[in-house]
Amino acid sequence: MTTGAERGQQLFADLLETMQRTTATMERLDAEQKNQCRTIEQAAEKASKTAEDAAEAFAVSKPRLMTYAALCAVILVCVGWLVGGWMMYRSGWATGDANGYRRAIEANAAASWANTKSGVMAKRLDEMGNLQPLAACNLPGFSIEKGEKGSRWCVVAGKDGQFHGWAIP
Repeated sequence: MTTGAERGQQLFADLLETMQRTTATMERLDAEQKNQCRTIEQAAEKASKTAEDAAEAFAVSKPRLMTYAALCAVILVCVGWLVGGWMMYRSGWATGDANGYRRAIEANAAASWANTKSGVMAKRLDEMGNLQPLAACNLPGFSIEKGEKGSRWCVVAGKDGQFHGWAIP
């Protein structure tokens, strides 16, 4: 049987793993989007350069051929912009979808923890105005002490003369 603290730790571990996977996915999508944009820009530049070269080659030739070449260049550039815009829209949609999914996972994890015994107790402490002072170790009789490796501890002297406390995150 697991305790509320173990359940809370497991939920936070699951949340951390989910957030790491989501972050990796977001970074991968960002890299893919940047790569697609670079490819589109290069294709548009090549199309523009090709159109310019064709226009220069036909400048001395018949005006009708030059008009066709310019029209083809405009069409190629427009198609490149349309394809690029469509790809960026699709990539942006996927990024937004992944971002929304990540937020839903975070909200679900928070809601799951809030329904545990620890979450209910934390809610009651917060409603009484005691959660923030308790978390900050700002209560009468409590003090902050430095522990090993620079960790901070909220401690209170017990009736038995022993110090009792917990690590402050």
